Amino acid sequence: MLKSSSEDFIVEEIPLYEPCGEGEHLYLHVQKTNMSHEHLIRHIATYFGVKKRHIGSAGRKDLKAITSQWVSVHLPGQTVSVPDSIDGIKICTHSWHKNKLRAGHLMGNKFTLRLREVLKENFNCLEQRLQALQRNGLPNAFGPQRFGNKNDNQFVGQYIITKEWDKVIAVLLAGTDRHHELADAGEFQNALDAWPFGQPAQRNILEALARGKSAEQACKTIPHTLSKLCVNAFQALIFNEVLKRRVAANSFNTIVEGDLVWKLDGGGRTFEIALEEVGSPEIVERSMQFLISPSGPLWGSKMRHPSADIERMEQEVLDGFGVTEEHLIGMKKFAEGARRPLCVPLKNTAISLEKDCVSVQFDLPAGSYATVVVEALLTGDL
Repeated sequence: MLKSSSEDFIVEEIPLYEPCGEGEHLYLHVQKTNMSHEHLIRHIATYFGVKKRHIGSAGRKDLKAITSQWVSVHLPGQTVSVPDSIDGIKICTHSWHKNKLRAGHLMGNKFTLRLREVLKENFNCLEQRLQALQRNGLPNAFGPQRFGNKNDNQFVGQYIITKEWDKVIAVLLAGTDRHHELADAGEFQNALDAWPFGQPAQRNILEALARGKSAEQACKTIPHTLSKLCVNAFQALIFNEVLKRRVAANSFNTIVEGDLVWKLDGGGRTFEIALEEVGSPEIVERSMQFLISPSGPLWGSKMRHPSADIERMEQEVLDGFGVTEEHLIGMKKFAEGARRPLCVPLKNTAISLEKDCVSVQFDLPAGSYATVVVEALLTGDL
């Protein structure tokens, strides 16, 4: 069991750089417990009297956890007193820097996890699995949090892309409570009256339907940020499916013919290699040192394509979801497409048996999921 308490999941951001000590942006190294990213930003913005857009961060951290990270506050020409805490947010240290902290300005994250209800006799197995992950690399899957609390964001995204508006609505309004049943029966006004106020997207859809609007018109009320989130989840679903195939073929950490190679040490750039280089000692060595990795698709109209059998396999996975080139062009307002490494390094690992749990430590690059590591440790599945 994971996350029975916040102390079971500790995340420390590994910054890309340290503040230089001068500039217009106040850098705060903060620690929060069981607090959402939105609340973190709101509390800091309120305290310093700035708009939320003047707050910068390198990435979002888990909600149910103890997390530490840097945030920046744009305060040009101001001298401020920095407190020890702000609304439950601990201020560990602070400095100044010349630029705003932006998404991606981090090396990765350090995790300290406590796994409970693990039998002592299984400890050696967990230790061996952790060693194998450090040796072979981690399949860089998207974790379950990418797909939302109901594990359905990816399907909303799929149907937005394919413009199947009735299906978008069906997924968003699905459930087993009375208000869900009313919506399913077409009693949209009654469903709206009973629907929780904490779900504004669903309420906006119901209000549009109750006024006689079409399914497409109702879906136009979905906020762009939510649509983008769901489209990104669909991209993640396809990536995970491609990764499963590469794991099954034992090639998620091996460069094969047709691969677009991801430079793990080069800012996310991809490159092609000549056929005669595939399997060469240099390429094998760079893969084993986690300097390069095969890449997988985050589909979009501007995504760079691999070649040969890899391209055919990736296209086959996409075709299975009924997405065409025309759909990809239409989705560019939500996502233009990119590549993502299939394999990432798991560094600085440690595991120990404590009185009532197993403690596990490791570092992951930015964008990789600790929950994927936990699943691999507990199930042995990659």
